[in-house]
Formats: sequence, structure tokens, C-alpha cells
Amino acid sequence: MFLLTGILVALLCVVVAAYLWHVRKAYNFFIRLGIPGPAPKFFFGNLSEIIKAKGRPSVAIQQWTDKYGHIFGYFEGHTPILVISDPEVLQDVFIKSFSKFHSRRESRFMSSQAKDAHLFNAVGLRWKRQRFVLNPTFSSLKLKQMSPLIHRSIEFLMEKMADQCAKGEPFDIYAYFKRFTMDTIWSCGVGLDTDMQNNVNDPYLLNSQKMFSPNIFRGIIFILTLLITELTKIWRSIFQDGLSSFEKSDNTGVEAPRVRKITKYEASANILLFIVAGYETTSTALSYVAYVLATHPEEQRKLQEHIDAHFDPETENIMPTYETVSEMDYFDMFIRETLRIFPIAPTAISRQSNEDFRIKDFGTVPAGTLIAVDMYNLHYNPNLWGPLDPHEFHPERFATNRHPMAWIPFGVGPRNCVGMRFALLEMKMLLVRLLKTYTLIDCGEKTRKPFEQLTEMPVIAPKEAIIRLQRRDE
Repeated sequence: MFLLTGILVALLCVVVAAYLWHVRKAYNFFIRLGIPGPAPKFFFGNLSEIIKAKGRPSVAIQQWTDKYGHIFGYFEGHTPILVISDPEVLQDVFIKSFSKFHSRRESRFMSSQAKDAHLFNAVGLRWKRQRFVLNPTFSSLKLKQMSPLIHRSIEFLMEKMADQCAKGEPFDIYAYFKRFTMDTIWSCGVGLDTDMQNNVNDPYLLNSQKMFSPNIFRGIIFILTLLITELTKIWRSIFQDGLSSFEKSDNTGVEAPRVRKITKYEASANILLFIVAGYETTSTALSYVAYVLATHPEEQRKLQEHIDAHFDPETENIMPTYETVSEMDYFDMFIRETLRIFPIAPTAISRQSNEDFRIKDFGTVPAGTLIAVDMYNLHYNPNLWGPLDPHEFHPERFATNRHPMAWIPFGVGPRNCVGMRFALLEMKMLLVRLLKTYTLIDCGEKTRKPFEQLTEMPVIAPKEAIIRLQRRDE
């Protein structure tokens, strides 16, 4: 008995010693490379600093960039994360040497089959095949064909806006943007007609919103939704409806490819990706635009005049075409400036090295290293966005050519957001209709406070966007 106990104690000591050696080696990762960064704490790495930064990784990363410079490292547990905000180094990582950095961070919570089933996580030839198949979905021709479907969703939203304007009271326009973007995604993405803008109990809306519950357990809910059988049934049902509609219905105006190059499993995963990437990001971007419009009345008037110059001011019920909104340069600059000041998901832009690579003034970084970007530092860098103060809203700054890495809310390089053009079209079409009829009014503290208390998981979003509508002809 004593012998067995002694053996177990000895084995435990060996395991603990091996673990401590592993931790010490892991935490020396950046020291060996001569890369600065905050000192990690045992087991948790630098997670305590992120918690102190109101649970917002992007805020902690900004603080570390200010302290350690444009290249530094921190730890999530034992995992080293190399953070870069030097535009030249980033251009090499994301564009020039893309073949060395074509992977994203692997998820530890998904099976080997699931983790790269969709475009965001797929790597190598699987990513290339999926990107090749999905790219035409967002071509100019397909976007033109989707425009009537987007317009249909806009009409439903405009009915709700008329009701709110008639009340003359402040309201949360963000809630309406969420239902609008979800409705548009189901309509354009898989050809399903829903009633979610009129019916808050619409099953597609309810099941989708379970993934985006705004509370501290949101990340856990997301993981459980993917892993627990009962919850997964919800998505399987939705996916099957979507796939059936995608295969049998032609009301999207988009023909199915003659040669099928993605499996049904991959199609299901990419439907989920389309929902996740398109729902909350676009609705949140619209809420930021609404905030900027309400709090910058001169800029709002300028944008309304720009819209009036392209569309008949006397006609409200008009469908903005893809061709027309694509020609509206100031409109594009206005949205881009909004997303520069308010990037939606700054921590989502990441890469994982497939080969060893060298960083000037430091050393050779081994393959498998995770790379993150301090997007805020890029978007507010006076050397990239001067001479005007980058903290000021000034759309015309986009009239000047900037560094290709200066503005990256949709990512950059071959792995940029495949749906970027769709998201921008959706936003522009809606805003044309909205601003032709209404002016967004600032409601003081009610409008401003939610945008001073943003949450991040991983989308940076306000709790609400309170404004009031006033008809332009009043």
C-alpha cells in the first residue's frame, strides 16, 4: 500500500514538474524573440488585464500598444498572441506573404470536421475551393439580382419607421435594424420569406437570436448551441429549410452552379457563417451610422443633399439601384468614416503562421504563431489619417489615397470578408430610403450614453440606439 502511494506521489510530482516546465517555456516565448509585452501571470496569462479593461480585449490591446509599441506579445492562458499594428509588417502578413499566413486561429471547441467546414475557419485547399464557389454569390450581377429582395425588406422597415415617426417619441432604432438585417439575410441568402419584421415571435428570428443573447453567458451559449444535441437540432432544422429553398427555389434570382463543389455539410456551415457575419455586424454598423447622423446634424444635411442629387427629392417610395448607389462617392466615404471610428469586430482579424517568418529588428517567429491586429491603432493613427485629427468625423479624408492597411474593418487581402459588398449595398439602400424621408434627431443623454458603454463579445455594440425621427417635409 505504501509502495503504491509512493509511486502515485512520484508520478504526480513528475506530472506537476513537467507542467511547470511547459508553462515556463511557454511564457518565455516572446522573451526568446526579444519582443516586448506585459508579463503573464501563472495559468491565466494576461486575461486579468483584459478583465480590468471592462472585459474588452480591444481596449487592453490599445493600452498595450501605447506602452509596448506596434509589435508586442501577450498570452491567453499559455497561448502566445503576437499583436501587430505596424502597417508595413501587416501588409507583408496579409497580402505580400499570404501563402505563409493563410490560416486563422483554430477553434478548440469544435470537432476536426466542423472547425474548418465554413469559409471563415477553412484552411488550405478547402478554403480556396470554398472561396472559389462562394465568391460569385457576391458578384456585381448577383448583387443587382438581390436588390429587389433587399428593397422588399426595406419596405417593411419603412412601415415601422412611419409608425415611430407618428408617435414623435424617442425609440431604439437598433432593434429594428436587427430584424431588418436578419430578414434580408434569410431572403437573399437562402430564398426564405419570413415575417420577422412584423412578428417578433417569428421562429426564424427567435432561433437566430438565441445565438446573440446579450449577456455574460453569450460566448458559452454560442458554444453550447454548436455542441449540445438538443440545441443543434434547432439549427439543423433551419439549415434544412434553407438548403431545400436554396436547391429548389429560384426566387433569389441566383442560379445554382452546374458543378457542385461544396458539400451539404459545408453549405450548412456557411449558412451559419452568413447569419453570424451578416446579422449583428451590419445591424450594429447601421446603429453607428444612426448615432453619427443624429449627433452630427451638419454631416446629416450634407448626406441628405448628396442623396437628393442622385434621386428625385419629391419621390419617397423609390428603389435605389445597385448602379446608382455604387456611384455615390460621398455616401461611400460617409460609411467608411463611420466604420473607421467605430470598427465592429476589431479582434476578429487574425492569422496563424504556416511557416517560420522573420520580423525586422526582432527575430524568426516559429510556424503556428497566432497573429492579431490592433485595428484601433491603425484606424486612429495620425500618421495614416492626418493631417486632420483622426478622432474627428470627416468623411472627406477618404478622398485621399491611404495606406492599404489603414482601414480594415472587413479584413484585408485574399481572406477579407466575402460579403463586404453585400453589406455595404444593404446599408446604402436602406439609408437612401430612410434619409430621403426622415431626419434623425439627437435625444441627448439617451442617445449618447449607450455609445459610451459599449460591450464586446466579439462584436463591439451599444445596448441600444435611441433617436427620434422627424419628417423632412415638416
